[in-house]
Amino acid sequence: MKKLLTIILLLLATVAFAQRKYKPGSPIVISGRNNVNINGYLITGGQSNCIYLRDCSNVHITKCKLKDSKKVGILLENCQNVLIDSCYITNVQTGVNAKSSVTVKVNHNYFRNMNGPFPAGCAVQFNNVSAPASQINYNRVENIAGEAEHPQDLLSVYKSNGLPGDSIQVIGNWIRGGQVIKDSGGAAGIVLGDVGGSYQVARYNVVINGGFVGMQVQGGSHIKMDHNTIYSSPTAYSNDGLSYGNYSGQPSDDVEISYNKIRFFNKNGKEADSWWDSKTVSKPKGWETNIQGADIDDKILPDKLHDDDDDAHGHGRRRNGDKH
Repeated sequence: MKKLLTIILLLLATVAFAQRKYKPGSPIVISGRNNVNINGYLITGGQSNCIYLRDCSNVHITKCKLKDSKKVGILLENCQNVLIDSCYITNVQTGVNAKSSVTVKVNHNYFRNMNGPFPAGCAVQFNNVSAPASQINYNRVENIAGEAEHPQDLLSVYKSNGLPGDSIQVIGNWIRGGQVIKDSGGAAGIVLGDVGGSYQVARYNVVINGGFVGMQVQGGSHIKMDHNTIYSSPTAYSNDGLSYGNYSGQPSDDVEISYNKIRFFNKNGKEADSWWDSKTVSKPKGWETNIQGADIDDKILPDKLHDDDDDAHGHGRRRNGDKH
């Protein structure tokens, strides 16, 4: 039932993009303001961040199209209570980079072609973001091979901390396409516990050809990665589908990785669904419940994740979806 709700919410988000008209605007820089509302702008970033907010609170960025920037689509520094929704962000260094901020929600957006290079190249990165109620939910991310220059970790939770009963959420996202060349140590579609952190959950996400790794936990404590669907065909840099190791320099405990469906082919065409690094961590809880060699393929998502024509209506239904 929850999976069905995820599908409905994502399809409604597609319709929300339909028949949208944008107001032309220049890159926006705002510092030290409360109650910021940025709505309906078309911004070409060029050599600037499309939107840069510092020391702001009670922020709503919605229904904007942000594109063609050598920097970041939306950069937040030391902000609080931010909602970013229903935006289209394309051909930028990184989509959303939230640094040292509290209560950030990045929900129901479309990201296309993150260019990097490393350490940039994320669709969304939480960098020292904390609870309450921080979320990366129900977004769609698409990197087209040959167009996206250097996509890296697409949804990254880095040095970020939730609270007991209020984990940082990465829920219901659709991802297609990621890292395909060796331009970093190995990027993932979704990564939790990156250089530590705590109380994070990734659930009901779908990742196709997400990069070197489909989804991974790289450290941290009180982490859950469950009920996700991960598929990859062989790409020039695909390695394994689901992994856990601790490379943070900090303790990593209370990690659960469970009930995920994986079918992942590495660059040599060999199925390599999951791996945990016994040199750095103990086996995560629930590891045996993961379904390896799952009956899935690249049709678990629609052919189109977004209508490129802003005046067109949304795409059809998801195919071959599964329910929990």
